[in-house]
Formats: sequence, structure tokens, C-alpha cells
Amino acid sequence: MDNYSRLLDQLSNRYDMTVEQLDQSVIARRAKFFGLISKTMTARSITAPLALSAFLAAGVRHVSGLHVSDALAAVSKEAKVGHIATLGYWPPLKEMPMVIASHYLQAIDLIADAELECSISIKADLLEYDWQILLPLLQQSMLRKVRVHFDAQGLTDPTLELVEKACAMGADVSATLPSRLRRSVDDAERLLGLGIPLRIVKGQGGDPDHPKIDPRRSFLDLIKQLSGRASHIGVATHDRRVAEPALDLLMSANTPCSLEQLVSLPSLNFLAERRGIPIRTYVAYGRTGLPYAVNQLFRRPAIFWWILRDTLERLR
Repeated sequence: MDNYSRLLDQLSNRYDMTVEQLDQSVIARRAKFFGLISKTMTARSITAPLALSAFLAAGVRHVSGLHVSDALAAVSKEAKVGHIATLGYWPPLKEMPMVIASHYLQAIDLIADAELECSISIKADLLEYDWQILLPLLQQSMLRKVRVHFDAQGLTDPTLELVEKACAMGADVSATLPSRLRRSVDDAERLLGLGIPLRIVKGQGGDPDHPKIDPRRSFLDLIKQLSGRASHIGVATHDRRVAEPALDLLMSANTPCSLEQLVSLPSLNFLAERRGIPIRTYVAYGRTGLPYAVNQLFRRPAIFWWILRDTLERLR
């Protein structure tokens, strides 16, 4: 067994993934284009362990722990410095929708019991857009007064329909708009009519029908569209060249806003502190994963240094 296969076998046990899934993950992330991993490279016995560890194991530091109690401890720590939070459960591969929903329900109860200013982030696609699964979750959130955030890297009509049904029953919900998708321009108008808080992200995946959309320009265009009209906008990015003008645009239009940051990445909190606006941190728990897409490396070289830093910290 060569080093590549041996490392796959070790990571398979650690991350509860099959060797085949890990091998496909390497291919899907196109690591070979970075000259790091290729099954035909003669030096792969040297480069493969470094690259695979970076892309698959670096995510460990981006979750607070396996359990919701770990996440709540992190949220409490953020609350002590005046930050609000969003809790996000990252499930293992192929976890059943009912099991994922049970994690969401548990988080809602524990957030309420701890009296934390914290919302719960859910992904409707992981629940297979099943209203019968989502309904008791929304009912519990209303009973315990915990906001449910509909997260998504790409909005879909089924997600929007669930958001509308949740609003119709009086649930406190918010939603994510990924600016990389052309459809977000129309989705924004649809969501504005609901009067709910919105979270703006670039989105990890590009628009397959409009691949040349500039992620920074589209982000700011969406901010301009919503300025002065939305009830609240969360600016969710670690890109200062987007975050700073976005916050200024919203403030100049007297639009309530906040800066949203993943707790484990280098933060732009100073931008919010200078402007006196709230900071919301996203705290993940569950299965480890990377908070940045590998296919963004060419567009944002800083991501490479984040991955390198994460890997080196794990070796200390």
C-alpha cells in the first residue's frame, strides 16, 4: 500500500467516509490542477499527504465540536463580548432528514434554555424540502422564540416556498441570498415582500447559466437593490473589499444591518466596531468540513494561506 492509499485509509476511519468517497472528493476538488495531487505524479507520495490533509482535515478547527453543547459554549463566549450568533449543524454524509431535524430541534431547546441571542441555521435541502418534517421544527421555534434561518448556497423554488409557508404561519425566519446567482435579483424582490431579515453571501457555487458574473460586483449590486427597503441585512463575507462598501451603502440608506462572520476565520469585526453595528458569528458543530471552496483559490489567494495555517496548527 503506497502513501496515498494509506492516508486515504486513515482518513476514512477518522471522518466516517469510505475510501472511494475520499478519493472522489480529491478529484471533485480538482486538487490535481494545483499540482498537489495526481495519481500519475511520481512525487505523489510526498505531495498527497500534505494536500489531502489540507483539504480534508483542515476543517476540524472550523467546527466547535461534535456536539451542540460544544457550540453553545462557543456562543456563550461570543455573547460575553457582545456578539449575537447563529448555530449551524453540519451533518455527516447521508444522515437521514429526520435525524438532522432532531438535531435542529435539540439546538432550539438548548438555545432557549440558555437564554442566548442566537438563531438556528437550517438547510431545507437536507430535510428534502419536506414540510411535514419542517413544520414541528417551526412550531417549536415559535414556542421557544428562536429564529430559524434558511441557509443555502443557492436558493431554489422549493426553499422559497417553505420560507413563504413559514412566514404565513407567523414563524420568525430569515433567509440567505447568494449574490453569484442571477436569479437572486428576482428572489430578493420575492423575499422583500415577506419583510424578513436577509443574509447576503457570495455563494460558493457560480451560476452555471451565467459563469462570468463577478462575485464582488454582484454582491454590491444586490446590496444596492436591498438598501433602504429590507428590514435587516446581514453582510456575510470575509472579503474586506466587499464588506466595507456594503456596510457603508446600507448605513447611508438607514438600513438596519450587521456584519456576519464565521467564528473560526480571520475576522473583519473591526469594520463593524468602527461603525457601531452588531456582529453576528456563525458557530458550526458536527461533522468537520471546510468553510471555503477550493475552487475559489485562484480568485482569492488568501484562502490558500488560511488552509496552510489550519494545517500547520494541526501539526503543532
